[in-house]
Parts: sequence; structure tokens; C-alpha cells
Amino acid sequence: MVRVALLWHMHQPSYRDPLNGAFVLPWVRLHALKDYWGMVELLQEFPQVHATFNLVPSLVDQIAAYASAEAYEPLHRLSLKPAAELTTDERLTILQAFFVAHERNLIGRFPRYAQLFEKRGASREETALRAAVTRFGCEDLLDLQVLSKLAWFDYDLCEKDPLLRYLIVKGAHFSEEDKARLAEREQSLLAAVLPAYRRAAESGQVELSTSPYYHPILPLLCDTEAYHEACPGAPLPRRFRHPEDAADQIQRAVARHTAVFGIPPRGLWPSEGSVSDEVATLVAQAGLTWMASDEGVLERSANRPIHRDSRGTVHPLDLLYRPWVRHTPAGDLSIFFRDRALSDLIGFSYSSLEPEAAARDLLERLRRIGECWERHGMAGEAVVPIILDGENAWEYFRESGRVFLRALYGGLASDPTLRATTMTEALTGVEPGSLPRVFAGSWIHADFTVWIGHPDDRRAWDQLGYARDAIEAAAGRVPEEAIERAREIFRAACGSDWCWWYGEEHTSENDIEFDLLYRRHLRAIYAALGLPAPDALDEPLITTRSISVRHSRPTGSVTPVLDGDFTSPAEWVTAGVYRASAFSGTMQRGGESIRVVRFGTGDDKLHVLVETTGPVLALLTEAEIQISFPGPTTSRYRVFVAPTGLVSLERSEKTTLGWVPGKTSAAVAANSVLELSVPLSELRLGPGRELVFRLAVVSNGIEIERHPEIAPLRFDVGEVTRGAEA
Repeated sequence: MVRVALLWHMHQPSYRDPLNGAFVLPWVRLHALKDYWGMVELLQEFPQVHATFNLVPSLVDQIAAYASAEAYEPLHRLSLKPAAELTTDERLTILQAFFVAHERNLIGRFPRYAQLFEKRGASREETALRAAVTRFGCEDLLDLQVLSKLAWFDYDLCEKDPLLRYLIVKGAHFSEEDKARLAEREQSLLAAVLPAYRRAAESGQVELSTSPYYHPILPLLCDTEAYHEACPGAPLPRRFRHPEDAADQIQRAVARHTAVFGIPPRGLWPSEGSVSDEVATLVAQAGLTWMASDEGVLERSANRPIHRDSRGTVHPLDLLYRPWVRHTPAGDLSIFFRDRALSDLIGFSYSSLEPEAAARDLLERLRRIGECWERHGMAGEAVVPIILDGENAWEYFRESGRVFLRALYGGLASDPTLRATTMTEALTGVEPGSLPRVFAGSWIHADFTVWIGHPDDRRAWDQLGYARDAIEAAAGRVPEEAIERAREIFRAACGSDWCWWYGEEHTSENDIEFDLLYRRHLRAIYAALGLPAPDALDEPLITTRSISVRHSRPTGSVTPVLDGDFTSPAEWVTAGVYRASAFSGTMQRGGESIRVVRFGTGDDKLHVLVETTGPVLALLTEAEIQISFPGPTTSRYRVFVAPTGLVSLERSEKTTLGWVPGKTSAAVAANSVLELSVPLSELRLGPGRELVFRLAVVSNGIEIERHPEIAPLRFDVGEVTRGAEA
């Protein structure tokens, strides 16, 4: 008998912007529609098949926010807005973002969706999309709003649900009523996810395990020098050693899991399978009975090499195909080690095969393990842990993996030599091996290179450490509620996902967005404490790719009339132009207030014009616009409506004590637009007389917009002057 211990790991990073609470990317919502509910629901068809689902608490929080309609996400809002009311920028955003799906299995499943994709074209560059938007009428956009969402709905639900079947059969020419009804079904499915898991766990068929709250790399939180266990002498960031932070992430995860699902978890999948001896003790201290990692970590922990025979079976058999126990100062902890080959076949390879053939191959590999186990006279039953991502693989499979999973589960249920168990069930009646230590490593190469091995990673760790120092230094000096808010943001900033995308190992269309979100977390820590954030957090930490802001530079001198209006077409014709749009990145926070920024110099002044999406005076009544100039001496100009009702301007400089007010000869006017003039002498231009600046919208002390987000605007004043003279 082979005990097959399947664990499906469900995780997405925290997409909530810590500065304004908005959800900035749609992946939790979309995977909730396609995978989270459907994966556990499908298992009910096979009551003999037991499995473990690992739910990361930060994912649980986000699903709960969507279920309660608390989560607001700009792309979701754009999917609901009447197509006839979409602005040009919104249409561009839709064309950019609503085709981010597997071309064959999601887009190609719907003929009209595929037709719209062909109409847009494969390019997502701004020039191509601006040309494409002229080809999309209102009916095209409405169909795209419906189909780009319908494509993500659970495959089985699409066959069972009358509304979804109706929309699929209709195929095109959707109405606003169709779209509204689909949104209602979307909301009901989002609300069904967490209750489905709780019911499955209560039935006994499913075990629910957890991960550290915000998915941090626990050994590195305990001590970044843990990296040296696998990579002696490798460069390190400034030392970060806070095992109490790792313990906090585990304990909070257990508490949150218990509150949502009614019973505490018994097991933990450490983020990215990252473990160490110190982590094992912390897991046992939290009252958990098992955790899991990768076979590469087992090899190094037991100091016994793994090899596979010609049929893929691991030898020695008693190394991988049984649980282990580590005797820690806090008590015994059982540890599973995933069969990497079997897990990766599901995650990365089987999608290229016919799903029935892929399931047969996996079942046959499991039977071979059992045959080998018996042939070698091994005592008891073999335990084969298969642990992998439970959501991202399925869009690459035919019919979202449902054919493969049914064939796999059906084979497990009908074969008397195989038994699918939960992790805790797999421990019953099995004699574990005793580990002399737990090697510090992860599921990737049994080390932590992905998260700390690149200079960009190490800069990220440095900034994380500085932010933690700031929290500790502020304790007792700022209100406790501010300290706790900063600590909660810090916990989220510890997540593994940020450093996953730094360096050269992994890349995606959203690298810049992940960098932005990480830096916003760190900036939000300082904001919560009432402290200025380090200037380093204003610039991308990414060095492996070129990052630039799309804008035109001034072509000559600019000398506007400062009256808050376009006095004449000529006054800003030579100005540089920055347009805030979807093309600053796909991380849309929604409700952007600033539309266009024009800028230039003349009469020894910098002149800036700001066009807003709504009345500028209404914006300044609710918030303030800040223009900051980073440099050796960072200065900032705040524009707001004073209690007197007049538009006012204040200048301040950044010091170690915060922002200190200063004198200014700058002037401002606001009516249909906002115009600002600042003497160049106040800006203390750096080498080459380069001007560097950016804008922000701040409400109640919280930055809700930043323009440009990825890097500041910059231009050489000398070049403009020479151009004007020529």
C-alpha cells in the first residue's frame, strides 16, 4: 500500500496597497473564481480521496475582503462600468489588462474573446494599444468586459450554472444586464470559497494547514546568516536576526486559521518550503505537529544522497518515502519531504500531455513505488508526499485541469494499492526516521539564493532592516496604535514574493509593480510613524532591467501667465508633458486624480501645470497636491485649500527630524488647472543643472497617488536654455 499525501498550496501575495487600502492587482479575485472554490468542490466527487489544502492567512484575508465586498480593485471596477461611459484612458487600460490570460485555454475557449484579441493584436505597447483603441466600439468593449471575466469562472460551474451556460451559449452581443448578472454570480462565488473549505474540513475528507501569516522566508527572518549554511561565504545584507518575528508570523497564522475555520491547524507548509533547525523549534512551540519541505533539504539534513532509478523511483526507499521527526527543545515535530519529481510533473510538465495520459503516468509511477517497497521487504507502508502550487498550473491544462484531476482522483479511489490521505493521516501507524538536524534550505536548490543572492535582494533586505529599526526606535515616542499599524505593514513587507522577483532568476510582466508595492509597504511604515522615508525608497530597487518614465522633455523656454487657466495655446506649447495612464504599469490603484503634468523653465523659474480628472478646486478641498524635489536637500511644495477658502502654498525641507517649514517665493494659482512657479534658486540644482521632481496626492496625511510612480521626472535645465537660444 502506498499512502499518497497530496498537499495543494494556495497562495497569492498581499495585493492591498498599505497607503490607501486599495487592491492593486486582480489575481486573488480571478483565482478565486477559477481555482480556489473549484479545487475543493471537485474533491467531493471522490469521497475516498483525502487531501490537504494549505491556505496562507494573507490569502484568506483577501478572499474574505472580496467576499464582503470590502475589497475595491480598479480592474474589477472597470469590468463593471457601463461600456459607453469608459474614458479613453480606461479603454486603454482594459485593452492592456483584460487579455492577460492563457491564449489557448482561456481566451481561445471563447470565439468572440479570441476575435477581440486578434482585433487588439498581441502587442501591449502604448503605441499599438492607442491605435487599437480606435478599432473598439462600445459593443466590443462590453463583450470584452463580460468574456474576460467569464473565462476565469470555474470550468465545472460553467457547465452547471444556468446563467453561465446562457452567457457561454450567447457568446457575444452582451447587454449591460448580462454584465450585471455576471457580477452578481461573481460575488456569490467569492463569498462561497472559505465556507467550502470549512465544510470540507469538517467532513474529515480534507485537512487544512497553514503557512506563516504573510508568507515570509522564516529562516532568513530568524537570521540572514542562515544563507551561509548552503552557500558559505556568499555576500549578505546587513544582518537581520529576529527569530521573534518568525515566531510572530507563525503564531498569528495559527490564530487566524483557527478563527476562520473553527479548529487550529495541525500542520504548516513553511513559505517556499524554507526550513532550518531554528524554524523547527518555533513551529513546535506554536503547537503544530508537522511541517514539510523538499527532498533536497532532506538529503542535506540526513547527509544521505537521493538517486532515482530508470523508472523514476527514489532510492534509498526509506529516505524519501516516509515522514521524519526532529526532536526540538519545544517537542517532537514530524516533517514530510516532497517528492520533487512527482510534484513538478504536475506543476510544470503534465499540461503538455493529454490529461488522461498524464494521470495514468502519475498513477503508474506511484504503483512502481509500492512494488519496489514490497520487493525490498520494507516494513509498513510507503508515504509519498506530493506538494505543489494548487492554483497556477491549471490554466495550462485542458479544461482547467479538471479532466486530469478527475482521472487522478478516480485512479486513486479505485486502486487497492493506493490510498490518498491527508498529511496527518499519513503519520498514523508509520515509524518515522529521526533527523539529526534540519538543514537551512528551501524547495529551490535547497538554499535561499532566490531571496537573498542578488544585490537587488540584499538592498531590499537592508531597507527592511532599516524600517524595523525605525519601528523599534519609535516605540514609546509615538502612539501605540501607530506602532501597531507600522508593525502590521512590516509583517506584510516580510513576504517572500517581493524578493522572488528581484534578480535574474524570475521575471514577469509585473516585476515593476511588485517592486513598487514592496517600496510602498516600506514607505507606509515610516508614514505610520510620522517619519520621512529614506530617499532610497523613491527609486526602484531593480537593476536588472532598464526602467524609465515615458514623458517628453521641454523644447524651449516656458513663460506662462500664472492664473490657473490655459490663457493661450502658446504658453505651454514648448513644455515637457507627462501623462498619467495605464502605461506607467499595470498596478492601477484606481480613482487617479492627476491626468497630465506639463513642465518647463523660463525667467529662472520652474513652471508646472497640473490637469486633473475632475475639478481641481474640488480635489484641493479634499486633499493636497505635493511636488517634491529629491536631491542633496530634498524640498517639497504643498498646495491645498486653506480654512479661508484660498488656495495656499507651503514649502518645507526634509531633515533627520522630518519636514521643516521654510520660506518661499513660489507662487500658485488654481482654477481649471493648477499652475505653480518655483524659483530655480530654491531648488539647489545638482550637477548638470538637472531638475528631478514628482507629484503626489495626499489625503489626511496618507499618500493616495504618486506620479510618476516608478521614477521621478527629470530634465536638464541647461539643455532647455541652449535649445531656446538656438
